Amino acid sequence: MTKKHQVFRQLDSVTDKAAEYINYFVYHPSKDFTRKRKMDAKTFIKTTLGMQGNCLNKELADAFPKFSERMTVSAYEQQKAKVNPRLFKVILYEFNSTLKQPALYRGYRLLAIDGSDFALPYDKHSPFLCNIQTRKTPSADNKLTTKGACLIHANILYDIANCCYLDCLLQSRKGMDERSAAVHMLQTLRLQHRYIVLMDRGYESFNLFEHGNRLPDCNYVVRLRTKDKGAIREISALPDQECDLEMTFNITNSAKQKKLHPEYHKINAPNRRYKDKYSPKYRTAHWDFESFCPVHCRIVKLKINDPLSGKTKWEVLATNLSPSDFPLSEMKKLYHLRWDIESSFRKLKYDLGAVCFHSKKPAFQEIELYSQLIMFNVVNRIISLCRVADSHRKWPHEIDFKEAANIVHRYYTTSMKDDPKQMIEEIEAYHHPVRKGRKYPRPLRFQGSVSLNYRIS
Repeated sequence: MTKKHQVFRQLDSVTDKAAEYINYFVYHPSKDFTRKRKMDAKTFIKTTLGMQGNCLNKELADAFPKFSERMTVSAYEQQKAKVNPRLFKVILYEFNSTLKQPALYRGYRLLAIDGSDFALPYDKHSPFLCNIQTRKTPSADNKLTTKGACLIHANILYDIANCCYLDCLLQSRKGMDERSAAVHMLQTLRLQHRYIVLMDRGYESFNLFEHGNRLPDCNYVVRLRTKDKGAIREISALPDQECDLEMTFNITNSAKQKKLHPEYHKINAPNRRYKDKYSPKYRTAHWDFESFCPVHCRIVKLKINDPLSGKTKWEVLATNLSPSDFPLSEMKKLYHLRWDIESSFRKLKYDLGAVCFHSKKPAFQEIELYSQLIMFNVVNRIISLCRVADSHRKWPHEIDFKEAANIVHRYYTTSMKDDPKQMIEEIEAYHHPVRKGRKYPRPLRFQGSVSLNYRIS
């Protein structure tokens, strides 16, 4: 069996096994998926994985070209209501486990953790309902305009070197806690290699640093705040020059210890009685260790130049990597690779159509989101088998992800998947240049919720 045949067969093997043990993932094992119907458990899983951002009627028409085999939208939704979203999360884990020889970065699995919001159809009864700001400037009565919207916050663990999602933890946008989600995903992570996980400034936390120090095979790189109000006092006091220091932060959650030692950092665990009065950042100030604990970190301060303004900026990283293996120059390159997870969100949302949901029920939305994560991994694993000759070109070329996703979906939902050679040749025909050094200003604009009837073609 060639590698070109393996991807679909590995996915089919995982889905067949999931369908075989469907009783573990339904709400009523004695009744659900027990009768012989057009859409059994295996057909339901395959149909859900093959969906994109089109309306549900079109998705079912593409999945079942023969009219005699096609079922109605209501029939599909009834089957969907029987399944726990945990089924597709297990499929995600099992498909990732089929990758036997993952790509490594200097002997490490290179990972990144970040979160992204997904706009859901408005539902006043949804647990993901929250109020979002629609105006950046106050109105005449000095009040900000807010609007009700349903937003789900996906905390995602991404493998940068292999371009695949390893884990996902969904939270409400209103009550999200990215730091505790990151700790949970790292604690449940099972890899056979040591790894490096990259995180941005939103994950600055002594609790997270100490978890990274104590977890086996875990190495972290977290960007820190430097001059703003929330910066650690030792970090804000660093000189304006590149440096590489070993620091120890004495952490306590005891008011008595803080009174005796003012130089200690006190973790203020929020009082549940008054938790609504604290900011979201304050509510995430968790501490899972002893009353007093020294947290050891390597602090790296790097100089970066802003190409737009020409001004010098500073980037401070906290890590537990060895300075001999990762000097200053290597740390700058390493953290720059974190941007790949941001690019993956764009592909997931707009190339695969993950911003389009086919229902308003939260459980159904979770099923669709996990299925998109699975197909993202499938598409990237097939792209890794493609080759583009760029020796005669000015710029190196890469496969167009959107076209590759459309081709993979078409082959997966039809009998054409038995001809992987033709699929690979078709994907290799769509590519575009990668111009190094090209930078664009990041557009900062408000994005409202996506209505149910809006589709991405």
